[in-house]
Amino acid sequence: MTRHIRRGLLVLTVCVMALSHANAAFAREAKRILVITSYNPDTKKMYTTLSDILQELKNKGENNIRLDIENLNCKGLSEGHEWKYRMADILNEHRLSPPDLIIPLGQEAWSSFLSQNSDIARRTPVMPALVSTNTLISQNDSCNIQTIQPKAVYYDEIQGFNIVGGIFYKYDIEKNLELTRQLFPNTKRIALITDFTLGGLAMQTHVTRHMKRHKDIELVLLDGRSNTMFEICDKLKNINGKNTVLWLGTWRIDSSENYSLTSTDDVLRKANPQIPAFSLSATGMGNWAIGGYTPEYTPQGKMLADMAIEYLYGKKTRGSLFHIIPSTYTFDQKMLEAFKKEDAELPQDAVVLNTATHFFSANKSIILPTLAVFAFLAIALVLAIYYLLKMKRLRDALEIQSEELKRAKDIAERANNVKTTFIANMSHELRTPLNAIVGFANLLEEDDYEEEEKKQFCHVIKENSDMLLNLISDILDISKIESGKLPISPEKCDVIALCRTSILSVKHASKLEDVEYIEDFPSDERLMIYTDPMRLKQVMINLLSNASKYTKKGFIKLTIRPDYDTDYITFAVTDTGCGIPEDKAEMVFGRFVKLNQYVQGTGLGLPLCRVLTESMGGKIWLDTSYTNGTRMVFTHPLNLNKTSRGGGKNEETEKSAEGDID
Repeated sequence: MTRHIRRGLLVLTVCVMALSHANAAFAREAKRILVITSYNPDTKKMYTTLSDILQELKNKGENNIRLDIENLNCKGLSEGHEWKYRMADILNEHRLSPPDLIIPLGQEAWSSFLSQNSDIARRTPVMPALVSTNTLISQNDSCNIQTIQPKAVYYDEIQGFNIVGGIFYKYDIEKNLELTRQLFPNTKRIALITDFTLGGLAMQTHVTRHMKRHKDIELVLLDGRSNTMFEICDKLKNINGKNTVLWLGTWRIDSSENYSLTSTDDVLRKANPQIPAFSLSATGMGNWAIGGYTPEYTPQGKMLADMAIEYLYGKKTRGSLFHIIPSTYTFDQKMLEAFKKEDAELPQDAVVLNTATHFFSANKSIILPTLAVFAFLAIALVLAIYYLLKMKRLRDALEIQSEELKRAKDIAERANNVKTTFIANMSHELRTPLNAIVGFANLLEEDDYEEEEKKQFCHVIKENSDMLLNLISDILDISKIESGKLPISPEKCDVIALCRTSILSVKHASKLEDVEYIEDFPSDERLMIYTDPMRLKQVMINLLSNASKYTKKGFIKLTIRPDYDTDYITFAVTDTGCGIPEDKAEMVFGRFVKLNQYVQGTGLGLPLCRVLTESMGGKIWLDTSYTNGTRMVFTHPLNLNKTSRGGGKNEETEKSAEGDID
């Protein structure tokens, strides 16, 4: 009976205690934690940390703690001046309902948080993680991030913020220097490699501050903020390896900011393999660095959740919530052997990677038969690949021959079409002036016409003879230029005098009474350039002649604008004629193209102008912005001897030409 009573009392006591704990848990006030990540929460490190925090809260049954997650979305250090404004915007969103705890995750979020002056930043409890003991405060917008040398700030030196705890990496410069001197006693120079990230810049300032205490060591900065990977390689090659040691800080992004540096350690190592390297942050460990005293990079989410719970519900004091991630001595056996260092020289409890194992000796009886089988299979595979590749080469050769035959057929068909089109155009263009010449020559033989009428017949015969001669001359010129047989002979020439001669030639030939010829030249009396005067004059006369055909009233203006910055001179022929539609701006440069079939001409003038202009290193085009007629513009080098043939103008030259000529 007594035993049953005791058992009942025990059960009652347990029930009362359980109810007491349940009531206590229920009575807990709901808390809210604001987590601000440096990068997208989907990235591996951030995702793992956040998942561990949530899982640990769930495991502890902390359903009354709400987790709000904000993303600072940091990218390259070049945009670092924007981070503090993004942080300010995030904090301002929670100003009316401040969280009970703020957790900045990552160096960028921590640095941006420390640059804030708002009440929510200064008064709200904060607990950073995934950060180092040293950090930097976000800089002013006007600073040059590639050259600035900010001051390192340590977590125990920060004032004005309610820092209640945190998880920190500590990069111990003194122990790494001690290790360097232990293995390489004659060290006089240390070259530090850091990248174009906030962590890289923080590491650089951290090392610089500590090395000021050691005047006997020269510190050389290989800064990824102002150097690409290839420039760092060049500097490494030029460093004298004697009495020099390399420290590897951080290396993920160089000054280009768009180059993936995940597999470049080996490239940098090969730049100067004689220099021994030590890692401060596990960078290059396993393939480059001999060793180093580095933090143990382990997931921090579970520990961070426990520390947050302990702070929010008062289980621990603030001083006990600061956790420094432990560091260990880590070495690479292969690199130790490469620099002839013995294990006896290493610190105690050091971790050695890439240690040699005698696997072959232990498994010789299994390995040899396996190797024989693999050798047989490898030979069979090589033979199979050989015949497959041979068959593929034959098939590719047949496909190439088929493609070549197809291209040859297409070329032949296009050539035949071009020939047919050329003959058709030529037969029409030649027949027109020849019919006029023959017809009016027959009329001259008759005696039924007055002397004045016969003079008109002679004038018509002369015009059509000139037209026929120009047609044949243009065709021959185009053919010679395209075949490379028309030489360009540059010589010193007064381009203003050449332009005036061209205007006079066209003016006397056309004799337009209601048209004024205008010269828009520089104020200098002479403008000497190197050109082929005959070809340049041919282009200008063609353009002026075209203008005279379509201008019955108004003006024809020739403009010259030299540009000594681009080393080009721009010519423009402007008229008040009928103009050319914008949609036909390129069509008019086609051969035998005439927009008005009733105006005398062969349709070869503008194509010839384009071929001649481009052969002399210039470019010709129709200015579609001019709407009162037609304006043809072309460029020419100021010194044809210094300009490659076939060159043209760039977009800036064209825009400048269109803007200067009016």
